[in-house]
Amino acid sequence: MIEEKILIEEKNTNENWWEKRVTRSVDQLKLWAQNPRIDPSEEHVKLTDFAEAFIEDNSDKKQFLALVKSIATKGFISFEPVIVWRNEKGKHVVAEGNRRVLAMKLLRDPEKAPRSIRRYIREQSHFISRDDIEKIKVCLAPDFESCEWYILQRHSSSSLQNTWERLQQQRWIEAMCEKYNNDFDIIREKTGFARGEIEKTLRYVKIRDLATRHEVLTQMTPEEKELIYSHRIPMTIIERWFDSADVKEAWGIEYAESDIKITSNEKSFLYAYGKLLKWIFNSVEFSDQTIKPNTRSIPEKNKEFLAILPTVSFSKDENATQTAEGQGEYGAKKEGEPKQQEGETKPSNTDKPTASPTKILNKNPGRNQMVVKNWKIDVSSSKLKAMFYEFKYLPVWKYPNTTAASLRVFLDLSVDEFISCEDLKGRVAKEHKKGYHEVTLAQRLRFLVETEIKDAAANKVIRKLLQNDNEHSLDTLNNYIHGAETHKVERRFLNGFWDMMTPLFAVLISLKEK
Repeated sequence: MIEEKILIEEKNTNENWWEKRVTRSVDQLKLWAQNPRIDPSEEHVKLTDFAEAFIEDNSDKKQFLALVKSIATKGFISFEPVIVWRNEKGKHVVAEGNRRVLAMKLLRDPEKAPRSIRRYIREQSHFISRDDIEKIKVCLAPDFESCEWYILQRHSSSSLQNTWERLQQQRWIEAMCEKYNNDFDIIREKTGFARGEIEKTLRYVKIRDLATRHEVLTQMTPEEKELIYSHRIPMTIIERWFDSADVKEAWGIEYAESDIKITSNEKSFLYAYGKLLKWIFNSVEFSDQTIKPNTRSIPEKNKEFLAILPTVSFSKDENATQTAEGQGEYGAKKEGEPKQQEGETKPSNTDKPTASPTKILNKNPGRNQMVVKNWKIDVSSSKLKAMFYEFKYLPVWKYPNTTAASLRVFLDLSVDEFISCEDLKGRVAKEHKKGYHEVTLAQRLRFLVETEIKDAAANKVIRKLLQNDNEHSLDTLNNYIHGAETHKVERRFLNGFWDMMTPLFAVLISLKEK
């Protein structure tokens, strides 16, 4: 009966739907998984998945938390409409207003927030009654296609509203091209863009995607990698660079409609592209340069930039890559295997990598890096984030002692992160009758296993760690820092130690596969 009433109501709102508002339950609204604000390569099902995507960038995180605070203290004010449509499964999906709806969902149920912001959401939820944001007024579109024109207008660069970043807009156009099988008449009608603009947009997205290639990423710091994968990569600068005739000639890149073709040595091209990005990112490598590639200096200073950047080779030799000084560098070493320095002892053959880093599989004790690259964590600690990214690239076979000591530190920081996010520091200190920072890691682990952690697999890990006669114990981790033993720093043992602790890390820092 209720469903029938809703269908009748929706039918009556189809005409001039953008002028009418209907009431819908916040809990029943589904967030839009194809939202251009989030990475399309990752699956977004739970509220935590969406929240992590919306706060991945520090600037976006601040804006989202400010939005949460505004709704918590002032209530939901629907000056800007929330646009929804009813999908083929009969669910109401949010086309416009996903961040606002997510904020209300989390305020209604703070325990579904990512751990890194859960405490903040809990605090803000005390300022508003759940009932006040149980239902909201929305504009109900008859279908998703009817929403498309509004979404583009809402976030176009000419809009006075909060716009998407450049790459987010381009991803939206790319998604429309896929949806309508590159029917440029339909896309032009929906976006108002000429065919040439659409083709150029698709080329820009492909050029950005080249930045995610292995040859580029291996040159980057963890922070630079994050920037490349984020929507805040400076697309306008990249566009101006690759649209310049002298760059296209020097680097061997050609365009045909929406396609790009690299006529130079591809590895050499990608190596130079990586150096360009590092320069744009203000890498210390280019700190002595008095000029910088930006929208003001390109294309006027392109010849100067090309003289400083590595020369792109047109050789057919697979490994041909030249720096500006003409020294062949590309392919001189494999990832995770630095050049041997003078006086350095070479590791034994029995502990060298057994597989290429690109073929690492979790639970393979012979892998080269302790942390598999397609795993992620959700934490507020910048130190934890940095260590986790470095674990993905640090070759265990080469630096076993550094890895071992860092593993102990990583566990300590992870426990502290959980206790801090759950607001448990006061209780821990009170139980042990001393300052929180005087409480040992073993005591903190005992506190968690006895009172706070409900996950059986995680508790099993803690009990193993607290059992000193177990090889993978806290005693072993402590010896990595304070002891003199060296027999438990072999690569396979360290990888196995990490694998043993993954159920605990899943609870402490939300470790999971991307």
